[in-house]
Amino acid sequence: MPSGDVWITGATGFFGRAIAARLGRRAVLTQRSEVDLLDREATQRFVAGGDFADIIHAAGFVGGIGLNQAHPGRMAADNLRMGLNVLEAASRRRGVHVAIVSTVCVYPESAPVPTPETAMFDGFPAEVTSFYGIAKRTLLTVAEGFRREMGLSFTYLVPTNLYGPGDHFEEEKSHVVPALIRRAMAARDSQADSLVVWGDGTPTRDLLFVDDGAAGVERGLDRAHTGKVYNLSSGVETSIRQLAETICRLVGFRGRLEFDPSKPGGAPRRALDPGRARRDLGFEPRVGLEEGLARTIEWYRDTNRR
Repeated sequence: MPSGDVWITGATGFFGRAIAARLGRRAVLTQRSEVDLLDREATQRFVAGGDFADIIHAAGFVGGIGLNQAHPGRMAADNLRMGLNVLEAASRRRGVHVAIVSTVCVYPESAPVPTPETAMFDGFPAEVTSFYGIAKRTLLTVAEGFRREMGLSFTYLVPTNLYGPGDHFEEEKSHVVPALIRRAMAARDSQADSLVVWGDGTPTRDLLFVDDGAAGVERGLDRAHTGKVYNLSSGVETSIRQLAETICRLVGFRGRLEFDPSKPGGAPRRALDPGRARRDLGFEPRVGLEEGLARTIEWYRDTNRR
C-alpha cells in the first residue's frame, strides 16, 4: 500500500527544494541517475514501483529570457516530454494524484489582467517564452484526457513569478529578480554611475515568494479539487521600474537607472487573479515583496561570502 509520501520531480531545482522543505519527511526525492524523466520506460518503472500516494511534478528545463531565446526547441521538447512521461506513468498505476506545477507563461499575452484561470486558451503566449509556455499548457490538456480515459487525479497549479533564497543567479538562467539583485550589487561594489535594465521599465510582474508558492502547491494535493486549475499569486502587480528601484535601495546602490528598450522585456503585463485559490484552497501569501526581497538579498550576500 502506498504511504502518505509525495514524490517531487525536480526536487533539486529552485522551487523543488522549497517544496521539499515544506513537505519534510513526506518528500520522496530522486536524482536523474535514479529516474530520467525524459525516458518514458524508466519513468513508468519508477512510478509503478513507488511507495508514494502523490506526485508533485515540478521538474522542467527553465530559465530567463536569454535561455528561452537560446533554446526554444529544447524548451518545448524537454518540458513536454517530461510531463507526458510523468502523467502517463501516474495514469497507468492508478490511485496517484499529480499536482502539476505550471508557469505564468501559459497565459496569452493579450489576457486580461489580473488573469483568471479561464483565460488560458484564449490566445497565444508572449512570443519570447511561448515555446516553454505552450509545452506546459499542453500538459493540462493531456492530464484532462487521462482523467477522462483512465481516472487520473490531478490539480494544475500556475505559480506567478517566483523568487527567493536559492534562486538561480547565474546570468544564463536568472529571472528578473535575481538578475537585478546580482547586477545591482555588482554596480554598487564597483561604484558604477548607472545600472542598465532590460526593456523600458513599464512591464509588470506578479511576484510570489518561493515559500508561499510551496505552501500553495502543498494545498494542491487535496484530491477534492481534481481537474481544477489554480493560480498561485501574490495579487499585486509591480512594474520592472518599481522592482529595480526597490532592489537598488535595499542593496545600497545610489546610481541612476538606465532602461534599454532595445532589449526584450517580456510580456507587457503579468498579474494573476488569486480568487479561486483563495476560495477553494484557502491560499494566502504571507511574505510581502519588500520582506521577500530583503531575505533574498541577504541569502545571496551570505552565499557569496562563503
